[in-house]
Amino acid sequence: MYDAVVIAYFVLAAAVIGIILLQGPKGEGLGAIGGSARLFHGPRPRETLMTRITVTLSVLFVFAATYLAFAR
Repeated sequence: MYDAVVIAYFVLAAAVIGIILLQGPKGEGLGAIGGSARLFHGPRPRETLMTRITVTLSVLFVFAATYLAFAR
């Protein structure tokens, strides 16, 4: 079981890195301080999907890391 979680841990790490690199820039930066026209528009569906995938992979990564920390 431990070996399977280690393999899943490395796969999740690569997936989190990959999904973060696939996300486009938000374009807010320092422009968000003075207000931005983008504040009045909701997130695009692609951004919402990418955010959900990122959160899901990150939570799974944390659970795997916690299991590996306390397994042995």
